[in-house]
Amino acid sequence: MKNNGLAIVERHNALLERIRKANSADDMRQLFADVKEFVAMYGEVDTDAVNRVFERYNDKLQEMLNENDIAYNRLSEQAETIGNRAYDFASEKDDTQAVQNKTLQIMAQLPKEKTLANTANVVNVIEQAIKSGIVGCKAVLELMKYPAYHDMASESQKHKAFVGSKSESQQAFERLKEKELREVEKSRADVYLVGFHLRNIEKQVNNFSKTSVWA
Repeated sequence: MKNNGLAIVERHNALLERIRKANSADDMRQLFADVKEFVAMYGEVDTDAVNRVFERYNDKLQEMLNENDIAYNRLSEQAETIGNRAYDFASEKDDTQAVQNKTLQIMAQLPKEKTLANTANVVNVIEQAIKSGIVGCKAVLELMKYPAYHDMASESQKHKAFVGSKSESQQAFERLKEKELREVEKSRADVYLVGFHLRNIEKQVNNFSKTSVWA
């Protein structure tokens, strides 16, 4: 049977090695249970060994919390950068005049006000403009800026016009942006969850330290 001094040394060294290799909240959670057990068993036998294990564990926990904060902040900055990324319209053909002409054309086809009797006609005029392509969609959006025509299009038509006003290039840009943003936000959520678990462990460590009298 091993003597008590040898048992302390072996468990002490084994714990320090596990602390060194720990790289997840699960590792730290399991380690904390073992550190508490070590403290309970040897707190009155070898204070120096117990303090060393506990301090090394706490240092590792603080290191992981700091790394987690850095990772979270970096991903937040990345998400903000992606979110602020704007499409460069300089490469698009200038269709301002064509849109203005189409807007006037739609106005000429619409009544001065929308009533129950002419609703079907209004819907049809705007629907045809939307189906005509990008210029038509932009014209419908332009039309909505005028108070007299603001309520002519339904919410569904406004949405279709908004989507249809974008070129293939702009839509591809936005799809890529949304994909990158989703990926970064998922990574950030994962990092936040790890930090949440680590902070809970930190609270337990602090409470244990306050209520323990081995030192």
